[in-house]
Amino acid sequence: MSWTNALRGAGGQIELNRVVGFIGGMAYIAGAHVFIAWDMLAHQREFDLAGYCTLFPAGLAIVAGGTAVAVAVKDRNVATARSIDKASGATMAEQGV
Repeated sequence: MSWTNALRGAGGQIELNRVVGFIGGMAYIAGAHVFIAWDMLAHQREFDLAGYCTLFPAGLAIVAGGTAVAVAVKDRNVATARSIDKASGATMAEQGV
């Protein structure tokens, strides 16, 4: 199983929502640590372990949750469109849409 399987949808193709969520998650992970390092070096502050352990996972959960909601809404809309196509007996391509 390849790591890119997490980026693939039900149709087997890589989906934009999943790619954007993955990139956003990686940017959050890297950006949070760079910001902490910059804050410690530039402002001569000590590392706050309690604050880090409280806020970092919460932010990561927001990024992951936002991605999950976007993918779920898209999948629901695709399933609805497919059921409408199946009920009408014609695909959108056949209808000229």
